[in-house]
Amino acid sequence: MATRSRKETLRYRIDRKIEQHKECVFCLIESEPERIVQTTKNFHVIKNKYPYSQWDSQGVEDHLMVVPKKHTDTLGNFNSTEALEYIGLISSYETKGYNVYSRASQSAIKSVVHQHTHLIKPTPGVHKFSLYLRKPYIRVVK
Repeated sequence: MATRSRKETLRYRIDRKIEQHKECVFCLIESEPERIVQTTKNFHVIKNKYPYSQWDSQGVEDHLMVVPKKHTDTLGNFNSTEALEYIGLISSYETKGYNVYSRASQSAIKSVVHQHTHLIKPTPGVHKFSLYLRKPYIRVVK
């Protein structure tokens, strides 16, 4: 389960409406160098512009994404060199405590068609369970 704060969710929805008719935001990522954490031959590791605040009932310390430099909608389009580089890159973050997550290209909730893999580092030692309902508002924390 992944969630953003209410403020981040609102900002995300507004920006997505504005960006939906523009070029692919990940193909243009080099125009935002402040978001790029690492670059390899075929990939960028970038800061998520709309980070999750919770992941698997834990707080999120850091939320990055691995984005291929070439536009593709699926991992299956990687050649063998790109696939090896991709595995090496995500495994290096996995050893640093990051969870690895990617949605299928046909997922109804995938907001950007360009393939991207989430790297989510949970806040250490914090385990929360939250339940939010629209009306009436109830919040349960264990």
